[in-house]
Amino acid sequence: MRALVLLSAAALACALYAAPLAAQERTEGQKAETKTGDDAKRPKLKIEPGQRYLLLSTLKTSTMQKELDEATSEGFRVVTGSPTSTNEWAVLMERVAEPSAPYNYRLLATTKISTMRKELNEAAAEGYRLLPRTMTSKSGFLSVEVVMLVEKAPNSDRRYEYRLYATTSEKKMRAEIEKAESEGFTLAGMVSRGEHMVIMEREYGKGQNPSEIP
Repeated sequence: MRALVLLSAAALACALYAAPLAAQERTEGQKAETKTGDDAKRPKLKIEPGQRYLLLSTLKTSTMQKELDEATSEGFRVVTGSPTSTNEWAVLMERVAEPSAPYNYRLLATTKISTMRKELNEAAAEGYRLLPRTMTSKSGFLSVEVVMLVEKAPNSDRRYEYRLYATTSEKKMRAEIEKAESEGFTLAGMVSRGEHMVIMEREYGKGQNPSEIP
C-alpha cells in the first residue's frame, strides 16, 4: 500500500512538472509560428513597370534590408536616406540599373562605435562602400543607434578602408581628422547623437591589404 502511494505521488509530481514545460513549448512554438506568419504576411513592394522613383520608409532595420533587396532586384539604386519626424527611417531610390546587374546594399545599425567600425570594414573588404548621405542616428527605446548603408556597385573591384572617431571635443576631433588625412584618408561623413562621429575613408588597390598602405 505504501509503495502504491509513493508511486502515485511520483506520477503526480511528474505530471505537474511536465505541464508547464509543455505549455512553454506550445508558447514558443506559437511565437515561432507567429513570427514566420508575420514575415509571410509582409506585402511585397508595389513597383509599377515604368516607375522611376521609390520611397521606402520603415521602423525596423530588418524590414528595410528586405525591401532594399526587393528594390535592387528591380534595378533601383539608393539616392539618399533620411530620418523622419517619428522613429522611421526613409530611403529614396531611383531605377537606374538592369536587374541582371543590380547594386547591392547592406544596412549597418548599432549603438557601439567599435561594432560599427568592425562591420563597416568587413563590408568594405567585400567590395562595399559607405554612402555618406545615408548616415543618421535612430532613436530606440533606451538607446540611439547609428544607421548607414554601404553599397556594392556591379562589376567593381574597388576596395576601401575606414576609420571612425567619436568625441564631444572639437579640438580632439580636428586632431584625429588631420592625422588621418596625413595617412591618405579623406573625410567621408559625420553623424551626431550626443557625441559627433566622423568616418574617414581611403581606397587601396587590387591585391593590396589595408595594412600595406603607408
